[in-house]
Amino acid sequence: MSRRIFRVLLREGRLSIPALLHHTGLSPRLVKHGLAVLLQQQLVFWYTSAGDSTVYEANTAVAYNLVRAGKYVQIAEEQLGQFAGAVISNLLLLGHARVGDLVQAYGISSKDRQPLPNGSGSTTEHNIKNYVTLESVHMTLYDLLRVGLVSLVNESHFRSDTDNRIEAGKIVPAPEYFKNKTKRENEEQREMAILQKLEEWKYPTALEKEEVEIFQKGKKRRLEDPEDSQAAKRQRPYLPLADKVVGTAGTAGTAGAPRFGHAGALDNNIILHINHDKFAAIMRNRSLVALADQSICKSTAKVYAEVLRRLEPKVRDCKEELETPDFGDGSELHALPQVSTDDIVTALKESTDLANAFGKVDASRINLTQNDHPKKRRKKKEPDSEDEAMRDGDASPDEDEVDSDSEETLTSVSSDSEEANGEAEYDPNPSTKVKTSEDSQLNTIRDHLLLLAQHPYQFLHHFPETPILPERWTVHFPPLMAHVTRHTLLQTITSHYGLHAARLTRLLSEKGKVDEKNLCSLSLLNQKSMRGYLTTLHQSGMIQLQEVPRDNSRNPQRTLYLWFFDVERCKAKMLQETYKTMARCLQRVRVEGDKVKSTVEKASRSDVIGREEEFLGVQEREALGKWREVEEKIWGEVVRLDDMVAIMRDF
Repeated sequence: MSRRIFRVLLREGRLSIPALLHHTGLSPRLVKHGLAVLLQQQLVFWYTSAGDSTVYEANTAVAYNLVRAGKYVQIAEEQLGQFAGAVISNLLLLGHARVGDLVQAYGISSKDRQPLPNGSGSTTEHNIKNYVTLESVHMTLYDLLRVGLVSLVNESHFRSDTDNRIEAGKIVPAPEYFKNKTKRENEEQREMAILQKLEEWKYPTALEKEEVEIFQKGKKRRLEDPEDSQAAKRQRPYLPLADKVVGTAGTAGTAGAPRFGHAGALDNNIILHINHDKFAAIMRNRSLVALADQSICKSTAKVYAEVLRRLEPKVRDCKEELETPDFGDGSELHALPQVSTDDIVTALKESTDLANAFGKVDASRINLTQNDHPKKRRKKKEPDSEDEAMRDGDASPDEDEVDSDSEETLTSVSSDSEEANGEAEYDPNPSTKVKTSEDSQLNTIRDHLLLLAQHPYQFLHHFPETPILPERWTVHFPPLMAHVTRHTLLQTITSHYGLHAARLTRLLSEKGKVDEKNLCSLSLLNQKSMRGYLTTLHQSGMIQLQEVPRDNSRNPQRTLYLWFFDVERCKAKMLQETYKTMARCLQRVRVEGDKVKSTVEKASRSDVIGREEEFLGVQEREALGKWREVEEKIWGEVVRLDDMVAIMRDF
């Protein structure tokens, strides 16, 4: 029923309930019930216009993100533990839920404040709710809120971006309200006010952030008079924090009640949902670390992962930096989140894989002239006269006397036994020696950071040390992700069409529009084979062709044929093909599952789980094993395809 409604919304677009009744053929009760399920899962947008007519629209972004459920759970488990992954899994199943409902789902009441015994010392997914307490649930929810993996639900989350902008335009005054000199300035100020209102709806307010931080401190605070605090003037109609959390739903916080009990618990009526934007930002960081590992080395990727981890709390959305104005002089980089070198050194412990990542060469083996042009190399000859010796840089007799005096002075100093380094020999490569000081670790990590900053992809941007500020680093994601997108496209073209096709694509990407004659000389390919590759790439939509006539005759012989590579068109084509492949994979999973449907249903029974050898026959176990192997392979392919979609669309 819900699937039929969602399919109709995808096909027809925005529809009202009478239109849904017409297209689906369902009764009003079934349509309303199906819409309630879809709204609970946030798979449908709704909007009520001025004429009190409500229309519904499919939320394709959330529908696609269901494919990433496994990645979401894995990220939550790696950052906050196994129970956090279980909470994320429940929120994925529920769409959005109240804190009280989540507490009740684990069968916990306000009296269960001590951890239950666990003889084996481990917790399984099957009985995880029997080993959690009220404090652990609330602390896990707080950690998820603090990290940003979950967020508070707002009414704007159930409207599309276009509808939210319409609503914000109704709230913000007209341009005539702003008293500026010109009409253009009034419109710009109104546009800024609309964007500020949209950001306020999308992200938590300052009051909500403050109250979530107070939960961590466990303070007891009452709202006897909300007007006593400046923050209370900005509070929303609901209270984010209240006295206590009960195991049953329906207890609401009141305006005079204390916000914290003795343990400091979240309000029972807070509604939470998955923050897909934050998960996308974390997935982007992982993709960049993998690219750094592939492009440079594992040790440098480890340092880069720490930099991104330090910047992660300051990045809310992958699309946030796209709205930052670019002034062309690099001044916009100073507004980006930054991390200092000292913070990175403090976070990374001294390890051999960082210190030994750079190769060391003996100074005697370095020949600075080996890469010079042969004509620039000069053979040194012995001077025939004193003037020639002076002209070639050799010392004169008078200079020899001065040098001998200075040499004696240096010899006397170096031979002094009281000096600590008197007998030390000069080491042209002192970094090869083992150093345990903080300077050695600082220099090693700084070398890795500079290597990332000097890479052609510009993984990092470097801010030198100033008298006021320390040395800092930042990541400018838009140009970096442009390099990553181009790299991914070239990899895909290489795997599908070969190295020569990728070479032609790379040349077109660098040179722009090129005709066949110049492209043939640049690619070092003969014209016949080059035309074959160009035709294949053009038919697949990877490259484009433009015909430019030299005159009005439109004669093909008087026409220039310019080949070019359009990144946006190629991305759109690649996304379309990836979506088709993912849809076929999901269809194949359903078809293969229908073949062993009875066996899978039998194996999923609670009395059969863990006792398959007792209840299943030999043929059933073999069929079940083959099915699980096929399912694992297909879902693995879906995950790899999703990585490409994330790079092309979300990052």
